[in-house]
Amino acid sequence: MQAVGNMVAAGIIGSVTVGMVLGGLLAPAQLCAEPKKRQVDEITCEEFLALDPDGQQRIAYGVDGHQPVGALLEECKAAPRDTLWQKLKEQ
Repeated sequence: MQAVGNMVAAGIIGSVTVGMVLGGLLAPAQLCAEPKKRQVDEITCEEFLALDPDGQQRIAYGVDGHQPVGALLEECKAAPRDTLWQKLKEQ
């Protein structure tokens, strides 16, 4: 009877260990998946151009309130290493 109890305990300990190992592997992936929040003066035009159109529109509207994205896209394509803030100040 004691042997059965030991096998059950070993099975539970094994399951918990596997769960902890898998949880430990997934935790760093979740941390990496969270997007970084950056200030507009740190975002380069290259990064801005890599965003999806909705993201570009949100940033342009959030910074200026009525910024036309088309003009900003063209200016960023011409100088991708400049910051987005530089381009917004020029307009």
